[in-house]
Amino acid sequence: MLIDTTLLVNDGALVEGLVTGALKRFGGVVRDGSTGRIVKHLLETRGTTEILKRAPVPNLLGGAGTFVDAIGHGITHHKLNAVQKTLSSVLQVSQIAAAASVLNLGVSVAGFAYMGYKLNQLQGSMSAMRERMDAGFERADAKLDALAGEIGYVALLAEANATEQRRLSEALAELHRAVLVAELAELLSWLDQLSRFPEDSPKDAVRTANKVRRTLSDQALRVAPAFEAQVMLVADISIRGWVVATATEANLLMQMGQHRDARQLIEAERPRFEGLSEAWAQALLADERPQLRTAYRFAAPRFREFVMPERIERIARLHQDDRTLPPEKAGRAAKEAAIELEMSHNATLDTQWTHRQLAVAEYLDGLSELGSRLETLRAFARECEARSLPSSRDALPGDDVSPGLYALPAVEGDD
Repeated sequence: MLIDTTLLVNDGALVEGLVTGALKRFGGVVRDGSTGRIVKHLLETRGTTEILKRAPVPNLLGGAGTFVDAIGHGITHHKLNAVQKTLSSVLQVSQIAAAASVLNLGVSVAGFAYMGYKLNQLQGSMSAMRERMDAGFERADAKLDALAGEIGYVALLAEANATEQRRLSEALAELHRAVLVAELAELLSWLDQLSRFPEDSPKDAVRTANKVRRTLSDQALRVAPAFEAQVMLVADISIRGWVVATATEANLLMQMGQHRDARQLIEAERPRFEGLSEAWAQALLADERPQLRTAYRFAAPRFREFVMPERIERIARLHQDDRTLPPEKAGRAAKEAAIELEMSHNATLDTQWTHRQLAVAEYLDGLSELGSRLETLRAFARECEARSLPSSRDALPGDDVSPGLYALPAVEGDD
């Protein structure tokens, strides 16, 4: 390891800044809360990756307490070491969506093992979800249990709707036969090979990642955003595959020392991804009631147990009407939404409606985090470029360090 990194829990100033809000986490980078300048890059060790893969999965509707020690769906931070029990709250990652379950998409972390693992999980979740759809949601606890997988929002959208369940079952079956899964399988095979033989030349893998990135981005951009479970599912699989393929290609380039090419790749992809994410936010946050046409509706009491403030903040970044609101106007929007939901004429907004809104929050939070992590990759590529590193591996903690999150100081002027 050519560059000194510090275990996050040992960096008192960094932890204090995250707790007080003077510093903010965006994906895998920590920025100054006032200037937006990057202060630190967060890196995970190989041992951390293995621990994350063995962590249990909490239930989406298990209540706020279920998430206290969890990152997204099933990553319990306190398992890394006893000192890090408070890090989920420090980093504000207690409700990161399943779309992005590790800080850096498994990229600047330990290579490709975790990304391959997540793709395997995604395919497994598709199969499990189809079985549940075919069986029907006859018991309430079965509905909630279905939410533990990578595409849990689908169960919320199809709750107590037999017709929608049949349509989604057909869509899941078609996805298994479609080009989307074929492309993901091809990328997965390369991720597996690179994790087993890290010293092999990555040139063929770069070509495969490039092909998958282009195919899945085209598919993702073809889908018109709509609040329909089948449409959301197909788009979601395409979007996740697009981001993972982009991350894979960029990381391979950085490992070969081509940091500028990696940075330019991400700078070309990010605007397309951000535009798509904004379109989805506009579609999913639309409502005939103007008071509810905002991400801040999730601050209402009925959502408080499930949607924490940091998730609302991430979703608001995607929404044109919300992202520029000063704090006082954001607070006013939240109050107006809460009042509207309490009005008698909205009595029809029952538990099923609430669950569908939680699905929206889950979906948009995933998009927001994926965007932040693409930015993380760009920043990391720029960091390696500024330091003139022969390979991105030279910036990472070695395999002999303790498992956990490490902080890499940013070069002066990085933003």
